[in-house]
Amino acid sequence: MKCIQIFKDGKMDELNISSKNIKNIIKFLTGSSKSQGNNGLVLLYTWKFEGSIICCYGWYDGVTGFENFHELPHGGMSDFIEEDSSEKKLYGDIFILKYQGTKNIDITVSDYSIFYSDYFDISCNYSSGGEEETDIDIDDSHLHEEEEEIVSDGHNIQDLEYDNYEY
Repeated sequence: MKCIQIFKDGKMDELNISSKNIKNIIKFLTGSSKSQGNNGLVLLYTWKFEGSIICCYGWYDGVTGFENFHELPHGGMSDFIEEDSSEKKLYGDIFILKYQGTKNIDITVSDYSIFYSDYFDISCNYSSGGEEETDIDIDDSHLHEEEEEIVSDGHNIQDLEYDNYEY
């Protein structure tokens, strides 16, 4: 089975996991890491994608200088991290695995880039409200008419004094 190892500098590599190492995946991934954070390697985030689950394993705590520069896609679900996956600072290497049901399946760098691009597009639509820009025709003919006096609290706006104070 293939998974993705994302090094702290953001470079990616495909990592082959033999069937005997699948049963103790945490131990195998920890042993394969070039850089680690504090505490143990854990499942950090999951995303649903095209009938599969994309999982991110890594370290959420660490020492300055060991931050992972890869920005995860928006909307990852976590059992214990409240910060969005795209905002959480991670440490050491990150591992991306793919599951279909309870079965581990291959994920390549190419597969991950498709997933990442799709979630990036979703994130962009999410942040912009998901609405496309439209041209709106505005009738501005009333702007050239004589302005009415605006009354607020019984005072005419023209009766208010100008603030000349130098701050």
